[in-house]
Amino acid sequence: MSGSGRPIGQTRAPRIVLAPTGTLGDIYPFLDVAIQLRALGFDPLLATMEEYRGVAEAEGIPFHAVRPGRAELEADGHDHAILARAVARDLRASFRFVAPHATDGFADLQAAMAGAALVVGGALSTIARVAAEAAGLPLVTLVLQPMGFLSVTDPPCLGARPWLRAVGRHGGAGSVRALYALASLRERSSLDMANRLRAGAGLPRMRDELREGPRRSERLIAMYPAAFAPLPADAPPQALSAGFSFYNGRTDRAVPAMAALSRFLDEGAPPIVFTLGSFVVHAPGEFFAHAATIARNLGRRAVLLVGDHAVERHAALGGPDVLVIGQAPHALLFPRAAAAVHHGGIGTTGQALRAALPQMVCAFFGDQFDNADHLRRLGVAEARPLRRFDAAAGTAMLGRLLSSPAVAARAATLATASGAADGPHIAADAIAAVALRHARLRLAA
Repeated sequence: MSGSGRPIGQTRAPRIVLAPTGTLGDIYPFLDVAIQLRALGFDPLLATMEEYRGVAEAEGIPFHAVRPGRAELEADGHDHAILARAVARDLRASFRFVAPHATDGFADLQAAMAGAALVVGGALSTIARVAAEAAGLPLVTLVLQPMGFLSVTDPPCLGARPWLRAVGRHGGAGSVRALYALASLRERSSLDMANRLRAGAGLPRMRDELREGPRRSERLIAMYPAAFAPLPADAPPQALSAGFSFYNGRTDRAVPAMAALSRFLDEGAPPIVFTLGSFVVHAPGEFFAHAATIARNLGRRAVLLVGDHAVERHAALGGPDVLVIGQAPHALLFPRAAAAVHHGGIGTTGQALRAALPQMVCAFFGDQFDNADHLRRLGVAEARPLRRFDAAAGTAMLGRLLSSPAVAARAATLATASGAADGPHIAADAIAAVALRHARLRLAA
């Protein structure tokens, strides 16, 4: 392979399809890796929901829409708020929303993979895994958060099953493995979408695609540093730690509220930032009302990132000490903050760690509870589920964090460790190595 990433004698750059699923925090690391792959001489294509076309094209990365996107889900009667509340009650709901569109999504991914050399998916990129196997393409999986390994030796902290870690401590890996098997049987109806697609593509059935599917990848790349969470003892041998992606969108592009935010930051002490990311913000409950009260109880300034759709609704919470805006790049805001109160998404977690911030995590669903548990064990955070978040508890917990020299020292140490590795560059190099190996095999055939 030449220095450009092309096999010798090949004039066209190899196409690599990146097929993430999830919210903006899930899309950004894939886009970051795509940018790195382009620098290595590959031809990356981002294949995901239509609403993310703009963020890809802003970076000049080719895009292919994969159904269902927002339009299809809203046509089914599911807006962001309905989706958020449903998956908070039961994470399997996300599969039920996608299932009616699985055949369309599979066809979209087949079209995206035509002529590709390799596919990069996420731990939940079930349809992409099936499409890659059906096309005979090598697959690499980016594991964005520790929960993605579904380890039996270091089981995740799950909101619906908070006792799972205790089972692992007292009963060992065998007990956790048995519980995973039981959960797989109970959830078969919601997860069988993958086996229906596999049958249609002439592929053998899998017993537990959600756990075993990613482990069949040629590489599993943890997109977080070992300082946040080392690879579990039962990680497959092809797994490696890379590091966080700190890509936060095109920060040189205008955000409507940036002028007001810059003035606010310049006018006083570093504020507490309250944010629920790009998805949970559609089902915030009383989070932002409590946030304003907490900041004022503590005599602190605050920035509330309420979502562009809800600025008018929450405007009354603002004042000289509290700025209410829709959104702002965390990469620009967090280094000028005093603390972050957030939902526990992995992107927000990484940005807060790099900025050495004390964190209060109000997890809502999925991996957020496990991310919160890792932060708590690292000594830089306190955690309280979003459904139990209130001003009294928030004031006490955040007050402890802000007044603790030990938390400040630990956050500073982790900031250095979290930013030491260039995760997207390491991931791109590993993906390129897989592509090179397969190119050599094709040339030798």
